[in-house]
Amino acid sequence: MMLSNECSILLIDDDRDVLDAYTQLLEQAGYHVHACDNPFDARAWVQKDWPGIVLSDVCMPGCSGINLMTLFHQDDEQLPILLITGHGDVPMAVDAVKKGAWDFLQKPVDPGKLLSLVDAALRQRQAVIARRQYGQQKLRVELIGRSQWTEQYRQRLQQLAETDIAVWLYGEAGTGRMTGARYLHQLGRNAEGPFIYCELTAANAHKLNDAIAQAQGGTLVLSHPEHLTHEQQHQLVQAQSHEKRPFRLIGIGSASLVALAGSSQIVAELYYCFAMTQIACLPLSRRPDDIEPLFHHYLQKTCQRLNHPVPEVDSHLLKGMIRRAWPNNVRELANAAELYAVGVLPLADTVNPLMHVGEPTPLDRRVEDVERQIITEALNLHQGRINEVAEYLLIPRKKLYLRMKKYGLSKEHYKGF
Repeated sequence: MMLSNECSILLIDDDRDVLDAYTQLLEQAGYHVHACDNPFDARAWVQKDWPGIVLSDVCMPGCSGINLMTLFHQDDEQLPILLITGHGDVPMAVDAVKKGAWDFLQKPVDPGKLLSLVDAALRQRQAVIARRQYGQQKLRVELIGRSQWTEQYRQRLQQLAETDIAVWLYGEAGTGRMTGARYLHQLGRNAEGPFIYCELTAANAHKLNDAIAQAQGGTLVLSHPEHLTHEQQHQLVQAQSHEKRPFRLIGIGSASLVALAGSSQIVAELYYCFAMTQIACLPLSRRPDDIEPLFHHYLQKTCQRLNHPVPEVDSHLLKGMIRRAWPNNVRELANAAELYAVGVLPLADTVNPLMHVGEPTPLDRRVEDVERQIITEALNLHQGRINEVAEYLLIPRKKLYLRMKKYGLSKEHYKGF
């Protein structure tokens, strides 16, 4: 049996009389209590993400409340545990708090203090569970895919978001490294703080101190930390070794850190900051199960933005996409979906046949219709910003202006949509 979510306190003491006294006090205050007189059974009662707290005696035969707390925290590091210690046993109580207890009470227990600590611990616990549920939902909705890797990535990000430990995300461009970094920030305890991204090169590495100053109380994402001097790397290590880290450090690279550490581009101490939290972001070609849901996601998003009906996606086209290599990964797939939304087939420079239903039309006219539509959609997409439109369509600005003139299109009509 597991505790229901209605039960808010798990009470542990080997003395039945003491259990009855505490249970009565807490139930009179309106709490739903489960009393347990066998500490060895206690851990089995608590299910994942249970929104309650544990109130336990420290001195029980054959089992210390501190050891019990360690076991609970193996399952959930953020479960609040209130410990009740013997009269005058302050050193033990202080030690317990250092090891992760929410707080402690000395016997004889002051009922008012007990109730106020229980109230504060429960409020904090409910906030943690609410944040977890929000995170799970956000990751399910926004970190798209159904491959085993994506499932594991969501789970790992969720777990790491509850800590402020440094994380290394590595893989090819467009595989979701920055997405992971943003989620760690948004779902973490520094979500209200700044999110600073710095792509390091030999030329700008001297600006590390500015980036660190900006990231205080938030998250610092460093791409290519091997460009930092060894002295600067030691400075990062020092910031990460504080009991309360001044910012969360996330590293982004194309390879695991072992190679960089092996060639002495990264100092050993910085390697150990990330040693337990390196996450490989797989290329799309190694997780084909994600291609279809990702394509549909970006297609819907683009059509929504352009106020377009979502076109049908042919099963033959989907099979072709799953077989394709996608060298630029999710980024390239997202671009393909945007093009498909405006009538261009993503796997070849051909026009979506769905665009031409009805009466036969001369070829030149068809080409012009499609060209006009593609330019219109690109203007819509980039809100009339000509530089971006030219870059998106891979044509010079002058050529773009000539085509717009030909079709009577003005950038002014697309601003501020």
